[in-house]
Amino acid sequence: MFDPDDSHDPFGASHRNYIAAVISGDVDSVVSLFHKDGILMPPNDRSVYGDMELREWHQDYFQHFTIVSLQETDRDVKVLGDWAIERWTYNVSIEALAGGESIRDEGRFLKNWTREPDGIWRIAYAMFNSMQPVGSGTSRFLATIRKP
Repeated sequence: MFDPDDSHDPFGASHRNYIAAVISGDVDSVVSLFHKDGILMPPNDRSVYGDMELREWHQDYFQHFTIVSLQETDRDVKVLGDWAIERWTYNVSIEALAGGESIRDEGRFLKNWTREPDGIWRIAYAMFNSMQPVGSGTSRFLATIRKP
């Protein structure tokens, strides 16, 4: 696992801020970590382009779900000049707010970070997916329509 206190991790604090913002449902903080033209590619969903779509997607997500826990299980970072690749795996527990099914999942995240002219690292591209088989209760869409 990548050491979050390692001096070779230029955006370790931003990574931890991302996890905290997702757990708290803080849309503004999540979006602020992305480049203004950042792209998010969530599983079983359309790609999300730029600040406005990132904001709308996260607002919609947090209207329907709350992240109960998000635990990083492995992480690796490769820095290539003003670009970096971050790969991490996680366990997540998600509760549907409208009475749908809870989601327990193991997943993978891949982010490309870019260092902006002011020296701040921001997410340029992000993609995540489940390691669980299709139909195992990890779809956010199915969780909103299935009632216990």
